[in-house]
Formats: sequence, structure tokens, C-alpha cells
Amino acid sequence: VPFTHPITLKNTDNTRVTVQALFDDSAMTGAMALSTFNTIKHKLKGWQPSSQALCMANGAVVPSEAMWMGTINIEGVEATGTFEVFDSAGGWAFLFGKPLLQAFKATHDYTTDNVTITDGNMKVALHNHTANTA
Repeated sequence: VPFTHPITLKNTDNTRVTVQALFDDSAMTGAMALSTFNTIKHKLKGWQPSSQALCMANGAVVPSEAMWMGTINIEGVEATGTFEVFDSAGGWAFLFGKPLLQAFKATHDYTTDNVTITDGNMKVALHNHTANTA
């Protein structure tokens, strides 16, 4: 069962945008699906065009449409993070990859299917928001 949990992207004016994220420690970047970006880009401040090309697991190279860097908040724990925007072909809304997991010092307990994150001041156990259909 994939691990999903909402994350909040904070703008510099302290307005916020929340998206559902798929936590994936094999993804080498953070990424937002182009469809999600097109829905929220009017609320997400500070994004910039990107010339980055992303290599997919199947070897395909996909151009990034935009990038964002800022503060990400998950249940009160905050870290600075960056993500690229590209067409995920409907696979997910937001991919919370290894660099973001490292920024939050995340550890995944696969037995309980909880992810613990910390910013050094606060520690939170996140519960999987994906319904277990097994």
C-alpha cells in the first residue's frame, strides 16, 4: 500500500496550499504533477520556469514545466524544500521523494506503516492516508 499524507506549501505571505503527497524513498526528487500545478498555480506563489529534465524509471526523459522552493509544513513540522513540476500521466498529485524525506529526517516504520518526521524541535508520527484494501 503506498504511503500518502497531505502536505502544506507555505507562501512567503503565509498563505498556504495543501496537496496530497505520495511518499516515495526511491524517487530522487520532489515533484508535483502538471495537472495539480495547473489547478493550484494561481494560489502557489514563487514558482519559476525550469529547464530541468527529469529521467523516469522507464528511461524516458521528461522536461520540467516549473520549479518551486519554499517552506513545507506537515502537521506543524517544517522544512525548506524544492520540487519540479512535470506531467505524471495521472500517477500521483505530488511525489514526496528522497530529498524531501531527508529534509524532514523521515523514518518509515513499515510494520506500523507510520512515518516519523522532525525539524529538531518537534517530532510527529504521520499515519498513512491510503485506505488499506488488503
